[in-house]
Amino acid sequence: MDGLAHTADIGTPILCATCHASNALPGTGITGLTPLTTALHTKHANVKDPVNSLQLDSIDNRSACYQCHPGSDTKCLRGAMSNVVDAGGNAAVSCQSCHGKMTDVGKPGRVGWLQQPNCQSCHHDGKRETSALDSVGILRVVGDQRFATNPNKPATGFSLFRFSQGHGGLQCEACHGATHAEYPSVEANDNVQSIALQGYAGTVTECKVCHASVPNTTTGGPHGMHTIGDAWVSSHKDVAERSGSQSCAYCHGADFRGSGLSQIKVAKTFRVEGSNKAFAAGHKIGCYDCHNGPNGD
Repeated sequence: MDGLAHTADIGTPILCATCHASNALPGTGITGLTPLTTALHTKHANVKDPVNSLQLDSIDNRSACYQCHPGSDTKCLRGAMSNVVDAGGNAAVSCQSCHGKMTDVGKPGRVGWLQQPNCQSCHHDGKRETSALDSVGILRVVGDQRFATNPNKPATGFSLFRFSQGHGGLQCEACHGATHAEYPSVEANDNVQSIALQGYAGTVTECKVCHASVPNTTTGGPHGMHTIGDAWVSSHKDVAERSGSQSCAYCHGADFRGSGLSQIKVAKTFRVEGSNKAFAAGHKIGCYDCHNGPNGD
């Protein structure tokens, strides 16, 4: 009856989930008590950061979460999104960008470990948002399914990246990396696989990684992509005419001059109509790079 601190002090710690249910430990908890995620996050939302004296719920960067979650040293958030910066060079994506404030995470009724942001909350309609939340702090729901996670994975009504599959039945993580450590990661060890497979860190996009003979397809690649590389350069001439130029706009931009979705990650040279065309890493490929627009010669 002396409290949980006393039992811990005498060498008999009690697992929190024994009383407060956690979906990370199925079968735990006592009926009628708040789930662990609700109890912890609502309780600590009003706790003040010992350095800046701000309430954790009012902090809009990862330092609030790093008070308890693996943080500055272990770099729990270390994937491609962790390096996104705004015009001033400041981090544009933090934990709150996807999960909301601490009170949002601990909101009564929220299903911990399952009710999480998914890919399409930010990646939709040719856009790459820097927040998965709408203007009132609710996870964004979109109709575009091109970059969507699988529905009802791992349970009915939920849709999570780490349980989803894509092109060829591969787990999404096989090409994109693990949650919070998406390629390219700031941790070198995370990038070993993608470098070994395609020669550079980043999402595994080179068709030849898996295909000994690269298939020629307009929409059969991952996320409805066309074949990339030399095979596409030499065979796509009338695709815009056959399928409509708007199908190109999704990745190549409304002006067909390239977007973040058509950016190449390493310098490449292609043979185009008898001459070489060289592109630097980071170049956003557009129809005007080789033609007079999507319908030009």
